[in-house]
Amino acid sequence: MFLKNLQMNRKSVFSTIVIISQVALFAKTFALDLKIDLPPEEGKYPVLYYNPLVNQNLDAELKNNSVDNKKASITQEQNKRIKNTVIAENKEVKNVDLFDIPPPPPSLKVNRAQRNIKVGSIQDKKKEKDIASIKKAPVNNENFPMLPCIVDNVNFWKRVYIEIDTNEAFIHDKDKLNRVYAKIKIPQNAALRTQFVKNEREKYVNLLDSLSKKLKTPKKWTIAERNIAKLFRKGELTQKNLIIAQDNIRIQSGLKSQFEEGIQRSLIHMPVIFPEIKKSALPLDLAYLPHVESSYNTRAGSKVGAEGLWQIMPGTMRHIEGEAFVSKRTDPKISTRAAMKILKSDYEKIQSWPLTLTAYNHGVNGMLRAISETGSRDLCKIIDHYDSPSFKFASTNFYAQFLAARKVAMQRYIVLAKKGESRTVLKRTLLSSQGGKLK
Repeated sequence: MFLKNLQMNRKSVFSTIVIISQVALFAKTFALDLKIDLPPEEGKYPVLYYNPLVNQNLDAELKNNSVDNKKASITQEQNKRIKNTVIAENKEVKNVDLFDIPPPPPSLKVNRAQRNIKVGSIQDKKKEKDIASIKKAPVNNENFPMLPCIVDNVNFWKRVYIEIDTNEAFIHDKDKLNRVYAKIKIPQNAALRTQFVKNEREKYVNLLDSLSKKLKTPKKWTIAERNIAKLFRKGELTQKNLIIAQDNIRIQSGLKSQFEEGIQRSLIHMPVIFPEIKKSALPLDLAYLPHVESSYNTRAGSKVGAEGLWQIMPGTMRHIEGEAFVSKRTDPKISTRAAMKILKSDYEKIQSWPLTLTAYNHGVNGMLRAISETGSRDLCKIIDHYDSPSFKFASTNFYAQFLAARKVAMQRYIVLAKKGESRTVLKRTLLSSQGGKLK
């Protein structure tokens, strides 16, 4: 009898170990980000912004020049002093609200009887005061608001979408997108383009360096240096900022014709994807997101494996819909349905559309870490204070790109509808969010 019980106990222990290991494996799989499509080196070097349709291979040609092109005239003592100054300034950040959590929706109503609040005690009076303050909290009804910190970024991306084409580029500051030093034409020949971009970058590094040395003698500035000085706002034109600006030079190619092609393709796909977005009960303006992700090209693919209108990663589709659907990411209807599930899941965790869209690029777990580390759901505060190797140019600009694409695309749709082109399609889809009105 003793041996029989011992045998049963061994079986029970073995079964328990197997169950625990399976649960641990499932938990590990479920904890993965739904979408993380940034290469490990993203954000370390100033590069042409990668687009899945037009793969500009200028990343490699600029990597080796980001630091080495600094002029020898900027001494180590200057760099050390500037570094110490920046560190000191970062330590002096004050009055930061670490718990700037958005208020609950206006539909939230507190039933006093249900909560059984007794006004007699000091504690209950405090509860009443807290509840009243929640009721009075301002609510922004705009799902995708324009945030103060990204106004310049949105304007920059609007210019990229409507002002310059794929054979043109802006030379600009990667942190201050209002600071565009020049618009240049890029040679189509790959070999010529590499050297040309290198020379243009060195040209503006030298101009910034020269200006930093002649800062106190404006009469000696050249015309080019004066033009650069005008791009710095009041109080920004300091030697420290000019030296930092040399490392911030970035080149962004244009997307004008590509964006217009996306507008035309969207008219074909909109009757299919718009009903799926409506079924999901998510904001209808999410229909503008493929303009940023793929220019509405179902065959678009990124260098990290994302595919389709919504640029869904293989692991993400496998997690959401199953193995059989990984090969169907180019299907507009199936991929839209999966994208809405991703966005709905992310929003339920984050409760902010600016952050949810940023998470679509950066990964939901990455955004949750950002919220945890900064104590805020304010995208502006996260951009300013969250320090992560993967949270760089692409992630910090994704929401601004969406707002810019929405603005430019809506203007084009209205023009097309007024001309009678695809009027019915637009009135039944995107313009229906405005009551079908052509403003």
